[in-house]
Formats: sequence, structure tokens, C-alpha cells
Amino acid sequence: MKLKASNTSAVGGTRNGLPDPAALRGSETGAGAVAAERRRREGQKQFLDALIMMVDDEPSSIEVTQVLLEDAGYTRFVSTSDPATAMALLAAHRPDVLLLDLLMPEMSGFEILARMEAGNILKNVPTIILTSSLDSATKLKAAALGATEFFTKPVDPSELVLRLRNTLAAKAYWQGCWAPTGNAGGTSGRGA
Repeated sequence: MKLKASNTSAVGGTRNGLPDPAALRGSETGAGAVAAERRRREGQKQFLDALIMMVDDEPSSIEVTQVLLEDAGYTRFVSTSDPATAMALLAAHRPDVLLLDLLMPEMSGFEILARMEAGNILKNVPTIILTSSLDSATKLKAAALGATEFFTKPVDPSELVLRLRNTLAAKAYWQGCWAPTGNAGGTSGRGA
């Protein structure tokens, strides 16, 4: 049996009856398409190097979230299941983003948010809330204290990965426009 070489038709930009991928990309053909894909991947890599801190009183929640994010390509994590140690870890590591549970013993996520807001540097750490609370008052309180995203557990893994990336992208943009401490540009509040 002889294999037939792939034919590209000049009419309609098809290859063996299927659309030619280069034609689908419009003006980005050949080297241009490869360069565009390389830029897209490089942009994603910068976010994959982000330091992600997780605070949740349930170690299993931290483990599941970390595995999910590792599967998405993230590699740098710091975590605690003891909320009383969260502020010291935040100050020591200065993460790029914080994933925070709200309903914890000893120190609630609300208290951590309030302390972060009072701190000059820590208030610039974007915070994504992961909690079992469905109450809209809880969401509003967290947002008023500076939370940038809010998820109800169980979290949809693909949505968390996308929103984490978007949060990191917004933070990168924000840091490029204003000083991280909020001194220049007249900004205040955390993250983006």
C-alpha cells in the first residue's frame, strides 16, 4: 500500500479536505505563528514561577489544591494548616498570591485579611478565598477586607487555575504601573 502525500489546495486553504491550520491563524503563518506561540508560553511561564501560599486548617485541602496547581505547572508553594503562623509566614516569604480559608479556629481568615490590610507591604498580596461558606455577607466582608477572588468549596479546578493566572497577570500589570507599596500612583488596596 502506497501512502499519498499531503496535498494543499490553493482553493479554500485545505489540506486533504481539512482546513489548513496556517490558514486558520490568519496572518500568523510559519515563523510568525511559532514566535507568537513562544511568546504566549513564555508569558505563562512567568506566572508558573509564582510563590503560592496556602492557609487552611484542613491539611487535606492544602494537599488537594497543591496537587491541582502542580498539575497546571505551578512549582513554588508555602503552606500552613495553623492559621496562627500565617502572618509570620507571609512576612517571611512574601508570596505572589495567597489562597486563604476563612472559617478556621484560633484565627479566622477575616482576621488574617484585616492584619494584611493594616500592613504596608502585605496589603499588596492578592488573596483568593477558598471557603465552604455560601453566605453572601461573608463574600462581601472578605471583599471589603481586600480579597480579590472568592471560591466556594469544592472548587472547580479549571476555574481556579484560570483565575489564579488572571490574578497573577493583574498583579504583574499593577506592579508595572504603580509601586508595590502603594506610594506611587496613589493606589491603595491589595493586588489588582
